[in-house]
Amino acid sequence: MCIAILLGMGMPTTAAYAVAASVVAPGLVNLGIPALTAHFFVFYFAVVSAITPPVALASYAAAGISGANPMETSVTSFKIGIAAFVVPFMFFYNAAILMDGTWFEVIRAGVTATIGVFLLASGVQGWFIGSRVAWFLRLGLLMAALFMIAGGWFSDLIGIGVGVVIFLIQKLLRPSPDAGFDVRGAD
Repeated sequence: MCIAILLGMGMPTTAAYAVAASVVAPGLVNLGIPALTAHFFVFYFAVVSAITPPVALASYAAAGISGANPMETSVTSFKIGIAAFVVPFMFFYNAAILMDGTWFEVIRAGVTATIGVFLLASGVQGWFIGSRVAWFLRLGLLMAALFMIAGGWFSDLIGIGVGVVIFLIQKLLRPSPDAGFDVRGAD
């Protein structure tokens, strides 16, 4: 992942993939990863290198157009796209995400991957189903998302169960999103 991102920084996507595929993909194939999975993995990280700080070309271009601070835009784009950095690892654990399996396996993998990415984005951004989330619930959302990555029935059920529990806590108990933090300045 790091090599593909480093090789892709500062290059257009096509060139980043060409360089990363020639350097990284053969190593992944030698480790026993199927060629299609290895190339999708490399391609994915070549694409997200455009929003990876410190050389986030797409973010810097957007900052130039909008007149915003380039580094703040880069960090914000990274935070928004953090779920995209996890999806390629799902390829390793569950080939059905790449349409390699029965229809049932492909549909189940797509649904659980979507839920996992949603939980991860909710944990990182601090918003879950329309309301801000307390810090300890954010940690729970991140944990639930990590369970969804593995792609097995048992881990998927744990991830979904944790997500449902967090939803119920959020709706029934309504913990303060700022609990445990003094948001006022020290006077």
